[in-house]
Amino acid sequence: MSASGRRTNPALTHAPIFFSFFTWGFGTGAQNLGRPLFALAVTGNVFLVGVLLAANAVPRTFTGPITGFLTDKLGRKPMVLMGPIIRGITNVGQYFSDDYLTFFVLEIIGQVGVAMWATSSNVLLSDVTRTESRGRVLALRNMATRLGFVAGPAVGGVLAATYGLESVFLLNGVSKVVIVVVVLTMVKETRPEELAAPRAAGRQGPRLSLEPFRNRTFAVVAAATAVFSMSNAGIVQTLLPVHAVDALELDEAVVGFLISLTSTLAFLWALPNGMIADRFGRKWSLGPGLLMMAAAAIALTVGDVYLTLLVAAVFLGMGEAAGMGTSQTFAMDLATPEQRGMYMGLSMMANSVGATAGPLLLAALYHFVFPDVSFIVITVLLVAAALMMALLARETGGRARLGQR
Repeated sequence: MSASGRRTNPALTHAPIFFSFFTWGFGTGAQNLGRPLFALAVTGNVFLVGVLLAANAVPRTFTGPITGFLTDKLGRKPMVLMGPIIRGITNVGQYFSDDYLTFFVLEIIGQVGVAMWATSSNVLLSDVTRTESRGRVLALRNMATRLGFVAGPAVGGVLAATYGLESVFLLNGVSKVVIVVVVLTMVKETRPEELAAPRAAGRQGPRLSLEPFRNRTFAVVAAATAVFSMSNAGIVQTLLPVHAVDALELDEAVVGFLISLTSTLAFLWALPNGMIADRFGRKWSLGPGLLMMAAAAIALTVGDVYLTLLVAAVFLGMGEAAGMGTSQTFAMDLATPEQRGMYMGLSMMANSVGATAGPLLLAALYHFVFPDVSFIVITVLLVAAALMMALLARETGGRARLGQR
């Protein structure tokens, strides 16, 4: 199908993709609940929980750029399929694991599949969207994913309380099987025809390169993406559930509700955020998103009471909706058609660097220094990233873009 054909019939292409994102969010939401709690249960050490979360982001650092290169060279669909296949196989292994080391190794391998999915599916969306509506389309994608995140932790919490934490990992594995079936039967290849055709004389083919970082705006967006990822992986996936269990002695079902609340707010704010990004510009979305994540971190320093967790969950949800969607929209805007894989791969690399550093740094500060120090440090980084975005990045959407025509 040609690019123009896809644009005139977007629902035919987007519906199965959005369903796949929902299913991914459902399984991963359950995994996000079970992963830190399993590590805490078998080790009793908050720092080792952070080590697990940090280490499982390491494969995504190099897998993202390689996947981006392969999506340009081999096509989008093969990489989209490989992601859930690898993640699903490791989830089955985690269902049978009962020690930290085995779970750790399987999680590292599984994150290769996560990176393949995250990179290739975003390249595919970049193919079928246009700059003037990209924020809203990605918002719909985020809504589909977040709807899964709302249901996943809640179902996972009930399963964990009833059948044990290992049932959460099996649930995630089943969700990946569903994705493979949907993509295999309902999603078409979207790679631009000029990349699929044999190379003309003198025309350069897909390649691995750090060239996008020479663009100041891309470099600033990548830095903001890394800091956002630090806060998301360090707070939402690591410290929030651990803080609730360790400091407040809440059970898994209540923690699952908190994570579901965060995802509910991310779901509700996704479309308004996409409209802001398209109408006013990407900076008007990403900057406030970073500041909302900072507000959540500050809320967690107020005191060890359940109300502070609820307030933090609200800000985390809205911040996630803005940060995740708009940082990727920014990267898509900056990429040329023949470089979409490379740009999204490097964006994934920046995301993974933050996801590696965040849990490790924040868990170390939480465990070895003092809990509030970890929240203050990430607040400072988030505010600095928001200021850098406001002052140094070039706007690629909204009114600023229309004024450049």
